[in-house]
Amino acid sequence: MSNLSGLRLIAMTPGDLEGTIIGPVAHHVDRERIDAFVGATGDRLERWTDTAPPGYAAALLFSVAGVLLNDQRIRPYLATLIHVDQQFTFHGPIEESAAIAMTGTVERVRERAGAFFVTFAATGTSNGEVVLESRSTFLMSDQAAAESATDRSEPSADERGPNVVAADHHPLEIGRVVAASKSASRADLVRYAAATRDFNPLHWDHNTARAAGLEGTVVHGLLMLSWLAQQASAFAPGPAPITTIKVRFRSALGPAEAAQVEAFIGDIAPDGQDAQVSLKVIANEADVVTGSAVVRLAGVTP
Repeated sequence: MSNLSGLRLIAMTPGDLEGTIIGPVAHHVDRERIDAFVGATGDRLERWTDTAPPGYAAALLFSVAGVLLNDQRIRPYLATLIHVDQQFTFHGPIEESAAIAMTGTVERVRERAGAFFVTFAATGTSNGEVVLESRSTFLMSDQAAAESATDRSEPSADERGPNVVAADHHPLEIGRVVAASKSASRADLVRYAAATRDFNPLHWDHNTARAAGLEGTVVHGLLMLSWLAQQASAFAPGPAPITTIKVRFRSALGPAEAAQVEAFIGDIAPDGQDAQVSLKVIANEADVVTGSAVVRLAGVTP
């Protein structure tokens, strides 16, 4: 295994990075960072007074994933970069003032027709205890995507569709769909990038997005995961409402484009300790993100 910090800049493929370890990288969770994240994702400030929301895991992830995705040795293979799927597992709340050490590992790389599917695992520890586990799949290629036939003009910086905060509490009713309208302005995407250190130019530079085969800039996938986590968290109020959340990113959402974020309970454990929640982001009658979460119900009254 190797560590990125000690290697010379020698050109290589993503496959050569298999087994590489990044970190540990220290991340201090403070009030300013939590408030910036909550504001950028349209969450409830009054709920997250002592802890960060589950979606904040994106900021922890990018403390190490950002190193991988900015590695100059594989720069040619970032001509196409797609976040395919994401899973976070929480072992407890992300507490304010916590010092979390994040370590990432390029766990597996698979090549298919010149494209590399990179499985990146990350773990966050605080005071010797694991608080977060993450697993991401990134697709990388040195072949640029075919240019989209549509060149979408970018909305004004503050233009946004309806952006409704998720309900404070959802009833524990199997099969009942709860939904909220969400949208992000271009300014929101800049705020989110600053809160998470996810500065991929696909989210702020029109020409880069066009070169990647998109119609224009797009909303961060992990911002949409945060919207889904807000819906899931409303089933189980508390500092650590989610055990696991996993999503697949299926298509892109543009800034100011209206989306519907849906959730419903598919099943509740016989002991009432947790529930399986199905999640979906829909835009233009198509699934943009699909996923699921396990939420903690201990102490929650139906």
